[in-house]
Amino acid sequence: MKNTDILFCRKALVNRLSETSAYYLLHPSNETERPQTSFLSSLFVDVNLIEITQQKTIFLHSNLDELSVLPLQSNIHMVVFLEAKMLTDHHLDELCELRLQGYQLGIIDPQPDMLSIDLFNVFSYVMLSLDQINLETTIARIEHPFLSSKTIWVDAIERSEQFDQLRQASPDGLFSGNFIHKTTSIKGKRILAHKMILIDLLAALNNSESSPRVLATYIERDPTLTYRIIKLTQSVLYRSQFNVTNAQRAIEIIGIRDLIKWVGVAMLSSVSGKPDCLFSMAVSRACFCQNLSAALFPKLEGAFLVGLFSYLPSFLDEELPLLLKDLPLEQHIKSALLEYKGNLGGVLKIVEEYEAGRWEKIPFDRLETKGISQQTLKDLYIESLDNAKQIGNL
Repeated sequence: MKNTDILFCRKALVNRLSETSAYYLLHPSNETERPQTSFLSSLFVDVNLIEITQQKTIFLHSNLDELSVLPLQSNIHMVVFLEAKMLTDHHLDELCELRLQGYQLGIIDPQPDMLSIDLFNVFSYVMLSLDQINLETTIARIEHPFLSSKTIWVDAIERSEQFDQLRQASPDGLFSGNFIHKTTSIKGKRILAHKMILIDLLAALNNSESSPRVLATYIERDPTLTYRIIKLTQSVLYRSQFNVTNAQRAIEIIGIRDLIKWVGVAMLSSVSGKPDCLFSMAVSRACFCQNLSAALFPKLEGAFLVGLFSYLPSFLDEELPLLLKDLPLEQHIKSALLEYKGNLGGVLKIVEEYEAGRWEKIPFDRLETKGISQQTLKDLYIESLDNAKQIGNL
C-alpha cells in the first residue's frame, strides 16, 4: 500500500454516561502482522486530526519502531497503545525515554502477573478486549492492584448488559464496541411517536397535492422537531434573512425536496436516552453514502437517506424490516437497506465495510474503474466527517 493510500476510520469511546470521551483510529496495520513503517507519519502529515477527532483524545495502536521515528505531536492529546505480548523488560529503557519525551502510553491485553511492576508502571492506560478475554476475566483484571491507577479501556463490547457490568467495575473507564448501536429490546408492543410522524410525513410527501401547510402539521406534533427544522433555516445551508417562527415557513425555505432528509436528521437528534456519539455516527454514514454515491453515480438520489435510515434500529429499538414495513419509501431505497440491492445497496455496503475497518472486503478493483482509488475513498470519508460535524452544529 502506498504512503498516500493509508486508510483509516475512527471509533468512538464513551464513558459510563455514554458520552464520547475519545476516538480510536483504526487502520489496516492494526489487523495484520506487518510493521507500520508509514502509517503514523502519513496520518499526521495528510490529515487534520484535530478536526476529525473534535479535539478529543486520540487512541492509536502502534509499535516501538514507528514511535522511534515519529516526532511528538504536542498539539493533540494522543495515547499510543502497544501490545503486551511484544514487550519485555528489555524494552524498559526505551519506554521510559518515550515517557520522558512526553508520550502517553497504553498497553493492550496485559496479564499483570506476567509483567514486572517496573514495566507496568510505564503505562498510564490499559486496553482489554472482550474478543480476546471473556467478561469475567476482564473484570478480574480490572480489579488487579497493578491496574488501580490506570485508565481502563474495554473494547469489543457487544451487549448493553456487558456495558452495565463493566461501568460498575470501572466507573472511570472508557468503553467501545457494537453495543453503542445495538437495539434495546422492548417488551410489549408500543407506538413510537417519531416513527408515526415519519410515516405520516412520508405519505404526505408522496402525495403531489400536499402543501407546506399540510406537511407542517405533522412536524409540529413534536416541539423539538419543529425547533430543529426552524433552526435549520438560519444555517449556512440556507442563510435565511427572515425571522422564521413556524414549521410551514421553514419548509418553504428548505424546500419539499430536501425536507425528508432534514426531518430524518432532526428526528434522530431528538431521540433521548442514546449515546451522544450515535447521532454523529448516523449522520457521518449518511454523508459518506451521499459523497460516495455522488462520485460513482452523479444522478442517483437517496444515498443520504439510505445511510441515515440504516441507523433507525439503533434509535427506535425495532428491527429494520419492521421499521420499514409501514414507511412509504421508494422500493429501491428499501431494497438497498434490507438486501444491499441496487447501486444504493452497493454504496451502503462499501460504506459499512469501510467504517468497520474491513477494507479487504471493499472491491477496490471495481472502484478503480470508476476513478475511485484508496486515496479518493479516504478523502471522501474525511469529507463526510466534516459534513457531519457541520450538520451536528445545526
